[in-house]
Amino acid sequence: MKFVLILLTCISFIHAATKIMPLGDSITYDDTYADHENPRPAGKRGGYRQWLWYMLEDAQVPVDFVGSRQAGQDIVPPIDPDNDGYPGYTSYQIADMAYNLMSISDPDVVLLHIGTNDRTTTNPQGALDILNEIDRYEINTKHHIKVFVALIIQRREYDGRIAIWNRRLKEKLLQRQAAGDDIVIVDMANAGLTSDDYADNTHPNTHGYSKMAIVWYDALINNPYDPATPSYIPLEIYPKIIVPETNIIESNLNGNTITFKATIPEMGIEFK
Repeated sequence: MKFVLILLTCISFIHAATKIMPLGDSITYDDTYADHENPRPAGKRGGYRQWLWYMLEDAQVPVDFVGSRQAGQDIVPPIDPDNDGYPGYTSYQIADMAYNLMSISDPDVVLLHIGTNDRTTTNPQGALDILNEIDRYEINTKHHIKVFVALIIQRREYDGRIAIWNRRLKEKLLQRQAAGDDIVIVDMANAGLTSDDYADNTHPNTHGYSKMAIVWYDALINNPYDPATPSYIPLEIYPKIIVPETNIIESNLNGNTITFKATIPEMGIEFK
């Protein structure tokens, strides 16, 4: 039996620093094919994170990049180097880590760009598994996370697999949005990168990363996060079971099934 999780929230920026987790692969960390033979120091790698940090800083938007890794700590002017970018990782590998990564950094916002290394499939299930793990973390901790999911950038040489991946991912994300999941679809595929914006066939150069940063920035500013606890977050499961989130004790995700333990609310549990 398939269960569907719905989280309903109301959001807006306030003055407390929003914890933003850049999550993904080499495009998040800033790793190129040239780095495999002559690696740059980690402290010099900023990727889109560098330019996004400068834009948010210039706009006086209080943010704190979070993650279990650092890259870019030696860049001048300085940036917040924290991130969770893992070069070479597929979406499934990130999904296996996602709950633990959330536990380490407890982000408010996740910037997810993943799927470039899923070379043998056009099925975005790994990316959806990441979202499921984030949802599970939200339920267990009562901490809301807003996820910005990128339709990933193309390679320098057009890759039809990526185009299909993005189309299928968008279809699934729209379904989750309609169900109430707090997801923002970020059209990074149309960030305007040209062949001159790549360091190799896969990874952007500085100019390409600056274009990505603009798209992330616009998405963040137009879809702000409010760390205040929502007044009511229902969990809806089909067949129709409605339980207030405050009654949920724990949850576990296994594939497409979420099982949970909950106390019975005063209003009872309604089956329709």
